Amino acid sequence: MYIESFAQKLAQARKEAGYTQRQIADIIKISKSTIASYETGRTQPDIETLGKLADFYAVSLDWLVGTKGRNKPEV
Repeated sequence: MYIESFAQKLAQARKEAGYTQRQIADIIKISKSTIASYETGRTQPDIETLGKLADFYAVSLDWLVGTKGRNKPEV
């Protein structure tokens, strides 16, 4: 569930920001094929790259990986 959600959201964030995979690869300093692998769900970034991507797109890690965050459950 999270892998598919992450891949879709990463591609969505890139497209909404108006960048190509090549441009993101150059900015983040990783290969275009790595970006493509992330966006198709074949591989996942390490924590450092995940943080760079979230910061670059100005999205929360919770949103990017598809979790709800650390909200306290209602009692």
